[in-house]
Amino acid sequence: MKKRPFFSVIVNNYNYGKYLKDAVDSVFRQTFTDYEIILVDDGSTDDSRKIADKLSAENESVICVFKENGGQASAFNAGFEASSGEYICFLDSDDMYFPEKLEETAKLHKSGREYIYTDHQGINEDGSKCSDSLKRFVYSGWNMFPAYYGYAYPGSITSTLSVSRRLAEKIFPVENENDWRIQADDTVVIQSVFMSRTCFLNQKLIYYRLHGENGYYGREKSPDFTLSLMKNRNQLKSRIMSILGMDTTFFHDTACLTAEFAAHDIIDDNLLKIYRDILWNEMPAALNDKIKADRELKSILKKSLS
Repeated sequence: MKKRPFFSVIVNNYNYGKYLKDAVDSVFRQTFTDYEIILVDDGSTDDSRKIADKLSAENESVICVFKENGGQASAFNAGFEASSGEYICFLDSDDMYFPEKLEETAKLHKSGREYIYTDHQGINEDGSKCSDSLKRFVYSGWNMFPAYYGYAYPGSITSTLSVSRRLAEKIFPVENENDWRIQADDTVVIQSVFMSRTCFLNQKLIYYRLHGENGYYGREKSPDFTLSLMKNRNQLKSRIMSILGMDTTFFHDTACLTAEFAAHDIIDDNLLKIYRDILWNEMPAALNDKIKADRELKSILKKSLS
């Protein structure tokens, strides 16, 4: 029986033939080599499939999955179904990994972390470095309250993400694929946060390519898009909470809020503001309970800084 690889790297591609070889080559250059590559082509009309066939013929670690166009979530579903790795990494086909990406991520997975995302380096179409405007949520720990109330996004772009197979088996297959034709990384991030501690690996291990054709970055978001995104994220929360047997009473309990806050690896004024805003603006708790919890949050910060 063939040994299960440590990583399955799911490369999702749609009409990015001009970047595809660079993406897959960046996996070939990894210092950690126990992986398989699941290259999912989502109905491309350019030369992507020819390039994918050539990459697969040249390296047995590449498994090609060719499918009709269905969007990013459908590509994730097809990729996970074809995968066998203990941990699942994702790579958009216009991005690239740093050579140490899998090695550094594997260290944390081996220590017990099940949901990891890394920092990234923006690059232009030609590969030259540039800045980007994406915010980094740097607070490793349980982050269910910020995710549930929508005060933070405890994750990052697709190519930074990795999860254990245990989590992935609850996330996939993604339902309502058509709702997630783009930005399907939300389906991984939002649901993982309810199942595992968040682990932010503060190293730039991804080249995130900005080229004017990105599905999400740099595009103006209409009010209808924003409302639809909120609805779809809420559906993800409801789905995973149902699977886990959770109900909303957990998120109404100020003791749970303060306990989660205290369990972060880093606690600072910015994190305190997030949790105080949730406490005072969102939670349907009694005033006395809120006052007590507010004092406790401030005390936890003070102790962490001492």
